[in-house]
Amino acid sequence: MASRRVLKDILLRRVTSSPASGVRHCFSSSSSPETAPKIPHFSKKGRLLTGTTIGLVIAGGAYVSTVDEATFCGWLFNATKLMNPFFALLDAELAHKLAVSAAARGWVPREKRPDPSVLGLEVWGRKFSNPIGLAAGFDKNAEAVDGLLGLGFGIVEVGSVTPVPQEGNPKPRIFRLHQEGAIINRCGFNSEGIVAVAKRLGAQHGKRKLDETSSASSTSNTKVIHGGKAGPGILGVNLGKNKTSEDAAADYV
Repeated sequence: MASRRVLKDILLRRVTSSPASGVRHCFSSSSSPETAPKIPHFSKKGRLLTGTTIGLVIAGGAYVSTVDEATFCGWLFNATKLMNPFFALLDAELAHKLAVSAAARGWVPREKRPDPSVLGLEVWGRKFSNPIGLAAGFDKNAEAVDGLLGLGFGIVEVGSVTPVPQEGNPKPRIFRLHQEGAIINRCGFNSEGIVAVAKRLGAQHGKRKLDETSSASSTSNTKVIHGGKAGPGILGVNLGKNKTSEDAAADYV
């Protein structure tokens, strides 16, 4: 019993002495004016600027939501011009690859305004919604067909596609002519080959047909807009021969 009382007295002394001193120390250190947390104070001009910015963002979003699709589409096309100085700072072929990659991922504007009927024409039994096309040499491996057709071209031609994959000419092979606003292309038919391009086009064609079917079933109008989300443009494939081929005619066949 005596030993238990002695142990209890020791415990009570430790509990009543050391924590109290720790609490007093914490209280005294936290209450000093030097270490007290400072509450940030915003000036009247700062609050006014913040409120104005938030108000403009809300008002701009409300206005954009009421604008028709064609007008908003025009804004997007004009906004892309702001990127031109950035691409001009890059290597020509790197800028080209970034542009193709952006179109492949749908990071380009999509033309929602229908072509005026006066622009339509028929050539070799095929009807074009407008006479403006994208020639071969831009999307060499059919990576961005949907994105490019969605820009509003009457025709997009991919390629040139060679029977067997080849690297093309050594780099550098694309040169800018700044004063003329043009480029010199000496890529030399760099291509992933017909097998890779054919698989890619087959997958895209199936997706496009699915889009056409879904768009036809979702509207009461029985007229199907060919091209689905990609737009009504026609797709062309440009063929080329391999650099080391000994029979060019056989390559094209």
